[in-house]
Amino acid sequence: MRRVRLLVPAVAFILILAIVVGIGGRGVSAQAPAAADPAATFNGAAERALDAMAKEAVGRQMKGVAVIAFVPGDAALSWSSQMRVVDAFVLGQANVLGIAYAKMSEMADTLENSGSGKRPPHHGEFGYKGGAIRKVAGGHLLAAFSGGKDTDDLDVANLGLDLLEEALKH
Repeated sequence: MRRVRLLVPAVAFILILAIVVGIGGRGVSAQAPAAADPAATFNGAAERALDAMAKEAVGRQMKGVAVIAFVPGDAALSWSSQMRVVDAFVLGQANVLGIAYAKMSEMADTLENSGSGKRPPHHGEFGYKGGAIRKVAGGHLLAAFSGGKDTDDLDVANLGLDLLEEALKH
């Protein structure tokens, strides 16, 4: 019984110390706030952009796939991406998910909108239009939609980029 009475204050002291040290470690810093991380901002805005792209596609009576990505830096050596299926990603004999990623891969290499004609398509690319890319602070934003006419796909992609670009400005 005596051990329990001695143990309780010791445990309480350790818990209080852990809380104080934990709070102190995350407390107010004298440093200026860090500039917004474009990748973190992208991840936070991605769902809203995909929601808007999906809503626009449905409004245009389109089915297919929306894909967005953030490429840090000046070359596509890595990216953060998300995608959303709008009703189905296989339409007849077309796997529009594969087509959307073919658009994205072409843009990652050329840093131009998909189907730009900057160069002939490489194996795995088809030169399809409907993907858009924009240079932003810290990297590039890419968006593609696949499932509609190329002009409609491009409009939906640009809508996603507009929202992502706006989010990165704040």
